[in-house]
Amino acid sequence: MKRVYASDMPAEMAEIAGRFDHGSFDKSLGAVGIVIQEGIARNFSRQTDSDGAPWPDRVGEDDIAHPMLIETGALLAAATGTGAGSIRRVVNGRAVEVGVDKSVEMGGIPGAAVHNFGHEFGAFKVPQREWLYATGEVLDEAAAVFAEQAEKELF
Repeated sequence: MKRVYASDMPAEMAEIAGRFDHGSFDKSLGAVGIVIQEGIARNFSRQTDSDGAPWPDRVGEDDIAHPMLIETGALLAAATGTGAGSIRRVVNGRAVEVGVDKSVEMGGIPGAAVHNFGHEFGAFKVPQREWLYATGEVLDEAAAVFAEQAEKELF
């Protein structure tokens, strides 16, 4: 361990602050993105929105054998980073974006937002079944992962 004397503290603190101001958190944020996507997978399993309310039931479809929003598995795969259309990227070493690309050309899922936010198409209504959110537990886990990885990156 490096020995630091009191007289060296201002310079040492300035150097550490510079690492935060100008450092890149690519690995830390990449790890956070994975944690968030794992949390999204749990959202699909729970079938509840961010307030804990259950997703609305299907209407008029008694013989559906698949779980809600998982008819083909494409939306779940994209949302959790294992399929086409998945978005998990670090932006400028300072932010992470997680989601689903809506453009079919990019392999995305055009109806992803419709399910997450709900939408009315004239007389036809798709109820909101929110899946793109992070619970407090996931955010705590993401913060812990970020702190652990950032310490490695900065020191």
